[in-house]
Amino acid sequence: MAERTRNEMDAIEIAEFLESQHTGVLSLADGDDAYSIPISFDYDADESAVYFRFGYGADSQKRQYLDTVDTASFVVYDRTDEGWKSVVMEGGLEPVSESSLGSSVVEAVDSLDIPYFRVHHRPAGEMDFNIVRLDATKLTGIVEGT
Repeated sequence: MAERTRNEMDAIEIAEFLESQHTGVLSLADGDDAYSIPISFDYDADESAVYFRFGYGADSQKRQYLDTVDTASFVVYDRTDEGWKSVVMEGGLEPVSESSLGSSVVEAVDSLDIPYFRVHHRPAGEMDFNIVRLDATKLTGIVEGT
């Protein structure tokens, strides 16, 4: 059996990987309680930030955790021919208005693939949406292979 290798990604490799991906897992916490969700995103390398378009129902756990979390963790991963690549981003979350964003970010966030009916089981008209930004205070990437 071939020996597995594990190498850290540099900043350029991390940016290229995040720009090539569009889904990950966002983890939020409130004290001892945790909440993780698969979510679509857009990465802005110039700002070292990701943008999410959150959809909230009336009884949204997402909104509850977003209001209480200080530091969120976001994981993006992909299988390669040789093994795996993954990036972990940690930082604070903040809602942002479309008027405060550049047009390219707004277009990218608007085009995120959000499967409203399959995930939320309610018409999109019954939900509130907003854009949330995660500013990276810590960003690490690993390439694993044979």
